[in-house]
Formats: sequence, structure tokens, C-alpha cells
Amino acid sequence: MSIPLAVHWGYGEVFFKNEEFVLKTLQIQTDGVLQVSRLAEIANVAPGMNLMDLDLGRIQKQVETLPQVEKVKVTRELPDRLHLVIRERIPVAWLSVPPLGVRPWDMERGFLLDEDGHLFRCLDLNDGMKSLPVVESFQMSEPVEGAQVESEGVLAGLKLILESDKRFAEEGLTVRGVKVRDEWAVECDYSSDLRVTFGIYDFMRGLGDLQLIMERMAESGRALASVNVAAERNIPVTFVAKTDAAGSGAGSEKPSTDTVRPDGAATPSVPTQQQGVADLNDQEKHLRSILRGG
Repeated sequence: MSIPLAVHWGYGEVFFKNEEFVLKTLQIQTDGVLQVSRLAEIANVAPGMNLMDLDLGRIQKQVETLPQVEKVKVTRELPDRLHLVIRERIPVAWLSVPPLGVRPWDMERGFLLDEDGHLFRCLDLNDGMKSLPVVESFQMSEPVEGAQVESEGVLAGLKLILESDKRFAEEGLTVRGVKVRDEWAVECDYSSDLRVTFGIYDFMRGLGDLQLIMERMAESGRALASVNVAAERNIPVTFVAKTDAAGSGAGSEKPSTDTVRPDGAATPSVPTQQQGVADLNDQEKHLRSILRGG
């Protein structure tokens, strides 16, 4: 038993009591808006401490208590340096809960959301933060900073924003906001004033249908006003109303409405008894007439 004790005693003499391993430099690197002074305060380390006596795991956990922090890496560099590398949460959207007074662009009452639904305050209300989309819900529990939202509608809205941007952002179509309508559907407002309704549990299928519909409509020269891709068949589609030549809107037509199948075929929105059920060829012809404004 004497040999292990002697070895332990020797380690303590060399590292814990050796003045060579005194902390002289604390290097903090973060990729966001958190102030280095605040991070140093939370880490609770200061020059003069014994570098080998510091509990790196404890320091990591302390810094990760900040709601804005996603991950922390703490390392020692002998003889006298301590390194902290912080990865901050990336905000995807603002949360809006009108009944609870939770408002976007409000540094006191507002909350930002990352892609996994973690809640944190805005520390720098710059133009980038102001341009983020808003996810609005009227039915959810009081949000708690640092916690993760449980609302399936809000979480679906966040994923919808990210997936939609992957498909349409390069074409200039970005999400301005998502409203949780009920437990089954969310309504997405785009920068082009297009409004699209998605199902909460199958929005990926809805995005695919929307992409196909937009590709088919691009040749028509007409703009979509609304689409309901929560429906799997006979998807309701509304076109932007036409204006007169002067562009004043006088004598403008009412928005026209049709229903479109995900495979690109269209069916009349209000079928009559005489119309019956059109076969695939008739539906394709009808779609072509819609695209050409007929």
C-alpha cells in the first residue's frame, strides 16, 4: 500500500503545489453575442488559481447553464492556460404567444427559438434578429427561459421554416411567419404574400406537393395567393387577383380558385352534376388551361 500512496503524494507535490502551473491566461472563444466577461464570471475562474486543481467538468456545466449556450469545451494547456470554446444556440425564429404577452422583437418579454425549440432571450436586437420569422401559438404553457417548448405545433413550425428555406430560399421565397391554427395544421406566410396551410404531422409531404405545384404554375405567369397542402388530394389553390392595365386595381377580378392534385392534375373546385368525374387526361388538360389563364 505504501507505493501507491507515495505515487499519489508525488503527483500532488509536482502538480498541485507547483507554482509553475498557476493560471495566468483564460482564453474564451464564442461564436455568438455573449460577452467574454460574463462567461468568465459564470466559469468562476481567475488568474492565480492552480490550473491542475480546476474541475473542468464543473466549469463546463456552469457555463452550459446559460440559456444561450448549446455546448462548451474546456481544456487545459500547460503550464498556465485555460481554454473555453462556446457554441451558442442559433436562433431560428421568435415565439409569439399573445394570450401570455409573449411578443417578438421584445428583449424583456420575447423569446428566441433554436431549431430544437429551446427558449432564450435576445441579447442584441440587431437587424438580423429583427428579420427572423415568427412562430405564433395561442395555446401553450408559459414559456420558461432555457427550457424546450413542448407544443408539437411550434416544433413543427420550426422544422417547417428550416425545410422550406432549403427548398425555396434560393428562389427568393422565404418564410415570414408560421401560425399554429389548431392541433392539426399550421399556416405559413411567405415573403411573396403566399399563404400555405400544412399538416403538422406531414409537412414534409406538403412541402413536396407545394414544390410540384409551384413548378407547374411557373409556366402560367399567374401568382399563387394560397395553397392548402394539408389536403392530400384535390388541393385547394387560389390565384392572385388580376388588376387592370393601369395597375390601380379598378375592375379587378376576384381571386380564382381551383383544386390541384399532388401529381399535378387539377379538378374543378365546385363540380356540377353534369361535369361528373374527369379522367386523368381531362384533369391534365384542365391544369394546362389554368396555367394558361383559361
